[in-house]
Amino acid sequence: MSDKAKKPLIELKDIYKQYVNEDVVTKVLHGVSLTINEGEFVAIMGPSGSGKSTLMHILGFLDSISSGYYKFNSHDVSGLSDDQKAIMRRKEVGFVFQSFNLLPRTSVLENVALPMIYEQIPEDERRIMAKKALKTVGLDHRLDHLSNQLSGGERQRVAIARAVANNPSIVFADEPTGNLDTKTGEEVLMMFQDLHKTGRTIIMITHEQEAAEYAGRIVSIRDGKIV
Repeated sequence: MSDKAKKPLIELKDIYKQYVNEDVVTKVLHGVSLTINEGEFVAIMGPSGSGKSTLMHILGFLDSISSGYYKFNSHDVSGLSDDQKAIMRRKEVGFVFQSFNLLPRTSVLENVALPMIYEQIPEDERRIMAKKALKTVGLDHRLDHLSNQLSGGERQRVAIARAVANNPSIVFADEPTGNLDTKTGEEVLMMFQDLHKTGRTIIMITHEQEAAEYAGRIVSIRDGKIV
């Protein structure tokens, strides 16, 4: 099925975001409208301070909008409470961060299975799902290694396995190659391409043109507006 035939997973309409600290108002997003379909691999690209991280935090239910309209999977999620956002994050979203965010003295398998504890998935099932995800990223031979015994590239692959283990609707990758050398970064980006080919929806935040070109579509943001 082509992207055109797929239904929208994310629909943003006229999104504004501002932060108020005492009497100081900082306006970050200015009327952002964007649609992302199921199964797309989209890079959101912009320089530092462009608003791309704020946009990702809103899309990934880490932050709220000031005004506008956000539909996720045909449901209006514009005004969710913090608790409701936390539920959406657990059920619908996988995150991959620049700094990996792994527990250092914990095994690879336990790192990947950790988010499933919050979903109260039984331990045997967690292990099966974590092993399957680690096989997807080619690390099923490293299950019992501690994460601090791995290279940077391997740690990022563990983070990818953790992000997809629970089969989320969407995976967000925030500067996923920022802490990696060029060759390792390319391997990680190719891994996202492979995941995309299996039908996963991926949104990658980056300031690097070379990284963005691995995506199927590039959305540029500057000064809080889509350009």
